[in-house]
Amino acid sequence: MNRPTTLYEQLADNIKNKIVNGELKVGDRLMPEREMSTQYGINRMTVRKSLKLLEDEGVIKAYRGKGTYVLKVPSIQDKVELGGTDLISLSMQIRQKGLKSSREILSFKKIKSTKEFEDYFPDSEQLYELIRLSLVNDEPYAIQKTYIPCNLFHDAERFDFIDESLYDYMEEQGHSPHKMVSYLKIEKIPKEYVDVLKLSKQKNVFLFDYFGFDENHKLVEYTISYHLPEYTSFKYITRRID
Repeated sequence: MNRPTTLYEQLADNIKNKIVNGELKVGDRLMPEREMSTQYGINRMTVRKSLKLLEDEGVIKAYRGKGTYVLKVPSIQDKVELGGTDLISLSMQIRQKGLKSSREILSFKKIKSTKEFEDYFPDSEQLYELIRLSLVNDEPYAIQKTYIPCNLFHDAERFDFIDESLYDYMEEQGHSPHKMVSYLKIEKIPKEYVDVLKLSKQKNVFLFDYFGFDENHKLVEYTISYHLPEYTSFKYITRRID
């Protein structure tokens, strides 16, 4: 359970959210302490403590006689927790954290099944390959490469995978995942995604392999998902074997 935040922490979070959402931009001047105190109905000492917290974090800078200005966009404090047992989309997991979620389609096409995929989908000669970029508060967060077999999903081209959930489409087709098996590794992001994620160079990221099985225990989804570690946490469950 999260501890309750103090008034000055709540005000600091409010200001940071305004910066992240674009209401306040780098270089903008914050309203004076007196006005902020009146607007939020709190005393000036609380306002001052909140501004001091933000200044210590390097988000704002106070200049004597000139005012207080936004210095940078704060980093995202909440992290998306992966590794749970609930079968929900990444965008839903992001929204559950109170963060803004959006997506971009990087590529969507039919491909011929290769040797690797023949082991996963032996009954399908072709696959749909869907590559999407997930964003958190408009900043790149994760790249997901998803493969689903064409013999089970015939008309994926008609579906809007930007605004709609892949799992909604799969459920509509009668082959939604009922069980998910995932594996976590730490690897360098592929070179082709460095610029997409706004990175200066290759760096280590969380790599998740997802295998989704329908109610008949047939593999219906294989996803390779690269997640920036600064926005990601994960959990695991251990069981004692007697």
